[in-house]
Order: sequence, then C-alpha cells, then structure tokens
Amino acid sequence: MRVLVISTLFPPNVIGGAEISAWNLARWLKSQGHEVGVVTTANLPGEAEDDVVDKDGLRVWRIWMPRRYAAANHIDRPKPQKMLWHLQDHLDPRNRRLVEKVIDAFQPEFVNIHLLAGIGFNILASLAKRDLPVMFALHDLAVICLRSSMFKDGRECRTRCATCVASSWWKQHLIAKVRRLGFYSPSSANLETVEAHFPLHRYLTLVAPNPNRYPEPTVTSAPSEKVRFLYVGRIHPTKGVETLLAAADSLAERHDFSLTIVGEGPSAAGLRNSYGDRSWVHFTGRVPQEEVSNWMVASDVLCIPSIWAENSPGVAINALNCRLAILGSNKGGIPELVHHEDNGLLVEAGDVPAWAKAMERLIEDRQGLETMRENAAQRATAFHPATLAEKLYRFMLSIAELPEGAGERASAKVAITGR
Repeated sequence: MRVLVISTLFPPNVIGGAEISAWNLARWLKSQGHEVGVVTTANLPGEAEDDVVDKDGLRVWRIWMPRRYAAANHIDRPKPQKMLWHLQDHLDPRNRRLVEKVIDAFQPEFVNIHLLAGIGFNILASLAKRDLPVMFALHDLAVICLRSSMFKDGRECRTRCATCVASSWWKQHLIAKVRRLGFYSPSSANLETVEAHFPLHRYLTLVAPNPNRYPEPTVTSAPSEKVRFLYVGRIHPTKGVETLLAAADSLAERHDFSLTIVGEGPSAAGLRNSYGDRSWVHFTGRVPQEEVSNWMVASDVLCIPSIWAENSPGVAINALNCRLAILGSNKGGIPELVHHEDNGLLVEAGDVPAWAKAMERLIEDRQGLETMRENAAQRATAFHPATLAEKLYRFMLSIAELPEGAGERASAKVAITGR
C-alpha cells in the first residue's frame, strides 16, 4: 500500500511528540513493505525538498508554504500576523495546489494525517475529491481550538471563543467531505475533550498510544545516595515547570536531592534567572533525542507537572522503559499512563505544596520508590511499538474498507475503540 503521511513538522524539524509519532509510524509502515511518502513543511525557503528519499527510505516532500513565517517559528509573532497566518491556513487555495502536486506525484492509496496547521485544513477538500481514505491522528485539540490546546493566559479555557467556534465549524465542514475517515487518539481523555465539541460519534474512532520507538540508552544506570528528579520537554507555561521548581525549592534546605531540567522553550530564560543559582538544579538546554534516554537511566523519577490536559506524553512511556517512577499531574491522559501508588504518584496540577509533599515522600521512602520503579518496568511491556503499530494498521484497513454511503454522517454511528 502507498501511504502518504501529512505532518506540518517532521524530523529533523521537531518541537513535540506529534511529529516524532508520525516519524515512528511511517518507519514501521516502511519496514512492513509499504511505500511511504511524507508531506511536511520547510522552516526556510532554501530548505525545501521535492521527493527526496531519506535515510529510512521515506519519500519526503518538504514544502515552503506561502506564509509570513513557518509553523515552527510562531512564538512571539504579532497578533495580526498570527490571524493572517490562520486565515491562510483555512482558506488559501495555494495550500491545495501545493499538496495536490505531491498527491499527483505519489499517487497514495491511503493518507495518514498527524498535523495540518501550517499546511492548511482546506487540503481535506483535495483528499475528498480523490476519495482517499484518511486516518486522522488527534495529537492535540486543533479541530476544536485555534491554539490547538484550549489553554490561554495561563489557564485552561472553560468555553470556546467565537473565533475557535467559527474555525471548528469550518474544519467540520471540510472533514465531512471525506467519505472514508477515522480518528485515533493516544488517550481517552483527549478523545473525550474533542467529543464534547465535535461529532466524533459519526466516525470510526480508536484509542491507542502512539507506536513510538525510543533510543536505547548508551550508558548504564548507577545507584545514587540522593533521589534524582528529572523533567524532559518544552519549557512552556503549559508544562508547569515553574510549579516543579518552586516545590523543589521549598525542600532544598532539609533534603539532599537533584533536579535536572532537559529541554528549551519560551519560559526557559526566566526560570534560569530565578533558579539557575541553586545547587540542586541543572538546566541542560536542548539535547538530541538520542541523549534523552541517557538522562533517564541516570535518574530515579520523571516529573510531568503539566497544568493543561496533556494527551499521552511519550516521555512517560520512555521513562517506563527506563525504569523510572513517574510523578505526574492528575490531568488529561497522564493518569492513563501513571497508576497512583503503583508506578508513580498523581498530584494536583499547579499545586506547589502538593508537589512538594509528593517529592518529599519519594525522597524519604526509598523502598517505596524502588517498588514503583520495578512496577514501571513491568508497565512498559504494554507499549511495545510493533504491537501498537499493528493495531493502527488494522484500523487503517477498517477505514479503507468503509462502504459506499459511509460519508452520510448523520446516519453513520460506528466506532472502534480501545477504551
């Protein structure tokens, strides 16, 4: 089967887990004998590529989209530029023309969408015109929220603004054109959030973690007299890193521990200024994906202090593989990976005293921490990438086999679920 993967970002251009998930599934499909093409975006005009075979044997089209700025460079852009960017993302006819050139060249039999913001949601009309079956990954909340997160000004949105409602209406209109379509979400929590604002009951749906394969560590784990906490990810207000640092700071006078912050992001400079002189914390900055597992095996506890509803953070699965207990917020899809009192602890998001209490417990109860780490290793077996990829492939086949008339959404009430 010829499968076209559509993802605004794709390695080596990586910001978060969605593009890594797209890459992992594409590589697995290629390993199973399928021909795989990728449509993604270039960060600069000079980085555009046309049908280049990468080291994994994937045919990659890296397009420079006609925008004021690339999708990866959206931070701190003026609001008028962002609004124009989103307007183009919804309506610019050049989106369709550029992607249709790839479709004509590759002639896909199936399309797997991971990220559309920055390529253009109106390309769905082009897929519908060719009656291509589509598996749409719900890595975020882009189909119901212009920001893809329902998070603004440091807090989650209780309701959607008029702009997001209008954007979602247009996206639903485009999606309804596609006759054979299914959605998969890495977590039940994310699927349920989308369902509250979008008629997912009309489509095939599946809950399945992303089939990600993480680099093996190249160093060995060594015991430590002090507990070693670790954060890995973007340093962004949604991630709750400030909560984690404030909690750790309140413990530093009476406990010996370390906290390593791996990653970069818009909040990094401010947090370094506030906490960078503390002896217990180390900011590594951005590190290659290949090195993340090495930081994990040199740690005891992974912290996921997000204050917004994470979908299914891949960093948690990587941590389980590396035998780390997880200290995570009780939001979104995190509780689907972290079982309280088993392979970690769940803590109220954004609650500094609660995070300090949970960290202190792990510092003082080393035997309990060791039991959680043993349980984490056992939990990791549920996330074997080949098993998860096979599950997604079977879902793809079910989408491709949808009968004539499946596009009449008012009467279609079918669902395949992993819940």
